[in-house]
Amino acid sequence: MGQNGSRLNLSLREYVTEISREVTERLTHLGTVVERVAAEGEKRRELIEFCPLVDCRARRRYRAAVQDAVRVLAETRHSFKSRQLEGLRRMLEAVLSEDGARGNEKV
Repeated sequence: MGQNGSRLNLSLREYVTEISREVTERLTHLGTVVERVAAEGEKRRELIEFCPLVDCRARRRYRAAVQDAVRVLAETRHSFKSRQLEGLRRMLEAVLSEDGARGNEKV
């Protein structure tokens, strides 16, 4: 559709060119909005957690290691009556739960 809502007959090349132009305009606008929001956050000294590789190999390995540690702590909790080990297990379970709540699959 044209800018006023009317339909246009375009060649495939013209269509792709028009869509590319519109996407570029929208991304430019989005970038401006994001920069403004980030500037406001910086004024309030807000920090944003950033993980560029959501499910990278290292993260999967760390997650598997933490899951294994939780499993061992759970299996041995009757052998070693330790509040410290129980606290450690619960803390690791909370970390796994928080990580899973972000939409990451368990390994």
